[in-house]
Amino acid sequence: MTRRYAEKKKREKIRRIASIPVFILFAVAAVYTGMAAGDLIFSMDSEIVESIDSQTFKDTLNTTLPIIDTIYNSGNINISLADEIGRLIKNIFDFDLGTPVTILNAQSSLFNRYYYNEYQLYLAQDNEEKGKEFDVADNNESDRKEDQPQPDETGTTGQKEDNIISGGVASSIFFDEADEQKDFSDKKSISAGEVTIQNQSNIKIEKTDIDAILKEPLNIKFDRKGPKVLVYHTHTTEGYVRNNSELGKNKKEFPSYTSDVKYSVVRVGDQLSEYLEKTYDISVIHNGTVHGNYSNSLKTIESYLKSYPSIKIIFDIHRDGLAADKPKLRLVKEINGKNAAQVMFVVGTNGSGLKHPKWRDNLKLAVKLQQKLNEEAPGLARPIYISNNRYNQHMADGALIIEIGADGNTIDEALESTKYVAKAISEVIK
Repeated sequence: MTRRYAEKKKREKIRRIASIPVFILFAVAAVYTGMAAGDLIFSMDSEIVESIDSQTFKDTLNTTLPIIDTIYNSGNINISLADEIGRLIKNIFDFDLGTPVTILNAQSSLFNRYYYNEYQLYLAQDNEEKGKEFDVADNNESDRKEDQPQPDETGTTGQKEDNIISGGVASSIFFDEADEQKDFSDKKSISAGEVTIQNQSNIKIEKTDIDAILKEPLNIKFDRKGPKVLVYHTHTTEGYVRNNSELGKNKKEFPSYTSDVKYSVVRVGDQLSEYLEKTYDISVIHNGTVHGNYSNSLKTIESYLKSYPSIKIIFDIHRDGLAADKPKLRLVKEINGKNAAQVMFVVGTNGSGLKHPKWRDNLKLAVKLQQKLNEEAPGLARPIYISNNRYNQHMADGALIIEIGADGNTIDEALESTKYVAKAISEVIK
């Protein structure tokens, strides 16, 4: 009995020892089998992912979960739980935790009425008198903030009447620094057919260059599904005159900047986007984020181009204006029996030394747009303004600033112009 037990224990011990290498062998085999299966599945998944159009996937999510589209295309690319909670509180209780004055607004109807009827106007007027849209420090030398031009920089000519200057050459995108020798004489003007250019850059441009550009194809290929055009605003609060009765008011009586989007460039950008989408079937994203300077707007551009590689054309919508101590600038042309705000395309270059290798592609787009605009609505387009500064236009082969009217134009005149601009854009890019 004792011998049998001993033999049984011995056989059991041998079986246990023998099972160890078998277990290790099976474990190794299982690991390699798992790795091979994982590689196979990963390869299959990669092929599936590559075959799916990312824009179709985004469109599906936006359709099934509209909040994604609402948040993403509002310009709030980087959101957090704290921001969303703050926004929810603001919507429910009508005050912003980050702005204590709004808490008083929510508690006092009298204070609220004062704030919205007078205080906002005072802030806009105060900013305007300082000759700037926002008091925002911008230490990025490659994208310095551009404010209103200084009195000796505008070179404006025209008739002054009732605090309004009609016509003239100016631009609200000028730098404060004297980095451009602005000369609006005929020697800086280049004309070829329907196209006229004011070359304020250090780069030599001849009439033959414009003739050549007019003959070249645009070469902007919309080869991906998704939005084709991004419309945004670097200087979001640039405003217009509200109605004809306010045309005679000077800037102190009626500020040139406003936080009310119904009377700012944001509404003009929205109307342009609507025409492009509904009338000409061109997919557009319109971003109304308040930027204040070109460094901030560059971040918005980068975010959208990363998310929507289908975007090939970028328009920064501005309106023109003179310095704070100058009268309002009125740029108007009667087209088909209605007053429309005149339009200027602004082209940045590498004249300041910043990298911008394809600025001539942007110039080509501006030239073709001006030519088409002058064919459709003669006199609506002002001379193309070419600058040493690049204005974030290095981000695309089809990037431009479009200045629609000025601070002496009514909002209706600016909106009237968008239908002609939209038609020109459609015919050029299609």
